[in-house]
Amino acid sequence: MEQHKYIVAIDPGTSTMIAMIARKEAGGKISVLHTEKADSEHCIRRGCIYNVDAAAEKTDSLIGRLNEAYAKPKLNAPIERVYVGIGGQSLHIEQYSIKKQVATEMIEQRLLTEIEDEIRQYKPELYEVLEILPAEYYVDGQLTDSPRGTTATAIEARYRLIVVSSPNLKTLTRKAVPEKVEIADYTVIPLATAAAVLDKKEKDLGCALVEFGAGVTYVSIYKGGKLRHLVTIPLGGLAITKDIRCLNVSEEEAESLKRNHGSAVLDMDDVRKITIDEGLNTEREIEVRNLNTIVEARMDEILANVIHQINESGYADSLTSGIIITGGGAMLRHLEESFKNRTNKNIRLAYPAANGTDWPAEYAAIIGLLTEAKDECVEPVKPAVPAPADPEPLPPAPNRKKKKGLLTRFNHVMNDLFELDDNNE
Repeated sequence: MEQHKYIVAIDPGTSTMIAMIARKEAGGKISVLHTEKADSEHCIRRGCIYNVDAAAEKTDSLIGRLNEAYAKPKLNAPIERVYVGIGGQSLHIEQYSIKKQVATEMIEQRLLTEIEDEIRQYKPELYEVLEILPAEYYVDGQLTDSPRGTTATAIEARYRLIVVSSPNLKTLTRKAVPEKVEIADYTVIPLATAAAVLDKKEKDLGCALVEFGAGVTYVSIYKGGKLRHLVTIPLGGLAITKDIRCLNVSEEEAESLKRNHGSAVLDMDDVRKITIDEGLNTEREIEVRNLNTIVEARMDEILANVIHQINESGYADSLTSGIIITGGGAMLRHLEESFKNRTNKNIRLAYPAANGTDWPAEYAAIIGLLTEAKDECVEPVKPAVPAPADPEPLPPAPNRKKKKGLLTRFNHVMNDLFELDDNNE
């Protein structure tokens, strides 16, 4: 039976970089063993690495802490490879089509292989291809799942490519990971998130997955079990935090106000006030409704962009499973209510599962990276089995000569007795 694997993944988020080591069972169940975090605002911008040296220091520290906290003491081995999430503000889907004439009147594997080779070699001028999604085949204009062996005159393979406009994004990401650690694979963040929070039925019936991050918001549309549309909105929770700073608070205070008191729906009847400690024994108060006037305005802008992209996808009317929201920004109070009021669709806040329970939505991407991982990242060293002790020495061999002497005398005595018996007779 297949043994469990030890998997390590890094999610380079705009505000926080998360690293996890987990045990992945043969059935795919994820058990997180240890987590480390680091502030990443000064090296990641809108989901992209922009300061390679600073990012490298962060990842080196995270991997080192995972090693010291778990890998070395528990598995007796260091982390050898990691899975890394990849994305950014320009992440989106591009369509690409390959058409071929069928010379032999029947589609053979050779022709399909030729098409696959062509798409792998395709390099768009302005983009880097991160992922090639499975093709849809049209044989003489008719969609078919199994073109091989079909009689036809022409075949068309329609591909969806996940691309970014950032040049050499994978190369930059490689430089941001210590050389001694191999990158097992790059996983596109929205694909990882979908693996963590969507089920097969939702993908089949049609749904929109909206991941609210700190720097960007990803919108993915699924229908018929396939990713149909993907686009990135270059706005996220960090924009709300920066807006709150107009209340004359620090960024740390603004983030705390958003998390603890922010709401996507403004309640003008809320007369509560928040006390801000300004030091030197001075305090001031901020009205909650003033805070949420700012929060609602920025979230309205983000939601308007999300809804526009859903409508542009062409699938807005066929999302039977509704809209699924996740990510750290999705935890904003009353976001589900605001979204539902604007779309009149079913809205579900999704949490990733690990260790047999739901985790906060901000962990959706990292747990998705672990879910998608396949290869061992740490090779545990089993404790050495002590060699068996040397057997105790055997007792010294008996003195054969002495025994032989006794036996000889015994034979002589017996012979003498037989001779006496003979004489008596």
